[in-house]
Parts: sequence; C-alpha cells; structure tokens
Amino acid sequence: MATYETVFITLPSLTEQEEADLVAALAQVVSDDGGTMATNDRMGRRRLAYPIRKFEDGVYTRFLYDSSPAVPKELDRRIRLSDKILRHMTVRLEPDWAVAAKEQAVRDAAARVEAARLAAIAAAEAAEAEARKEAEAAAAAAAAEEAAEAAGETPEAPSEEASAEAPEAPPEETPEESLEAAASDPSDEQPSEGPADAAPEQAEEDPAKKGTSEVADA
Repeated sequence: MATYETVFITLPSLTEQEEADLVAALAQVVSDDGGTMATNDRMGRRRLAYPIRKFEDGVYTRFLYDSSPAVPKELDRRIRLSDKILRHMTVRLEPDWAVAAKEQAVRDAAARVEAARLAAIAAAEAAEAEARKEAEAAAAAAAAEEAAEAAGETPEAPSEEASAEAPEAPPEETPEESLEAAASDPSDEQPSEGPADAAPEQAEEDPAKKGTSEVADA
C-alpha cells in the first residue's frame, strides 16, 4: 500500500453541517476500500490565488492515507461529481516523505489537542475572573448601600433623644381661662381710690386747723 495525500477546497458558502457531511462522505470512501486514514485535517478558510467560480475564498481540507491505487481514483471520481468542491489534488508520496508527513501529522494532532486544552483553561480562567469581578462589584454595592443606610439613620438618633428630653409645651389657654385667671390674681386688681380721695380732704382741712391754732395762740 502506498501513501497518498489529497487536498480539496470546498465552497466557503457551505454551512458547517454541510461541510462536515461532505468531508465525512469522502473519508468514508477511504475506509470502505480498505485504506487507513493517517490524518483528516481541516486547514480552514483561506484566500485563493485567483477567483474560482467567482469565489475568492475557500475551505481547505487535507487527507493523508495509506491505500491501494483504487482509493484515490474513487476519490477523484466522487469529487468531480460534487458541485461543492472548487479544486482538488492528489499526490503519491515517496516512502521517506510519507514517514515525515505522518510524523508531522502526529505532531500537528498533538499541537491541536494542546491548543484546545489551553483554550479551555483560558476560557475557564476568564469565566472565573468574570465571576470574581461580579462578586466584588456586588459586595461593593452592598457595602455602599449599608453605608448609605447607616448615614441616613445617624442624624435621626439625636433628634429623637432631644425630642424625648425636651419639656412638653404648656397647653394654650382659652380666652375664658385667661379672664378667670386675671380675676383671681390679686396683683392684677386696681388700687382703691380711698387713699387718693382722702389726701385732698386732709389737705383742705389743714388751713382750718391752722387758723384755729393761730387764734388759740393769740
């Protein structure tokens, strides 16, 4: 069995599922005819050297397999019948090239696994950092809310104590009560007119008394 390498370019307009079904069908051709697939590498979307069917991009896929000469012939026939493949090429590798290509394929597969592992770790770390950031933001918001509540309760406590300690204001008196209080208070009574009236009378009596005293002396 010889080692073959087949590279084909699929339409960039295919959906992910359509592309996967097409590649799986072609890989099945290799296994059905007794071949052994060494690598099935999706090389990704790349720019074409020149437009093909008005497409400037294409998705490259590479098969590396050991098989009889009938397998690449069947692959070539299937690819030519498909309108979803822009171009393809199959080459037979020399034994030395075949060994190097297989070793490189193993290294590439290991590199893809490692890249996927690192990507998963990076995604997990990013998710953890985002969760930590959200938790810190929530804690800061809760602390700010508690501080705001505490600041709002602090000025109210002294006012409540002051209002509790302040004496109650006396009730307002009605006009009737004010009059009754004024009538019962002796300090508010007007002085009697007796002494004031007696003073002039005494003053008027003084000249008579004076004349009598003068006659007596004579």
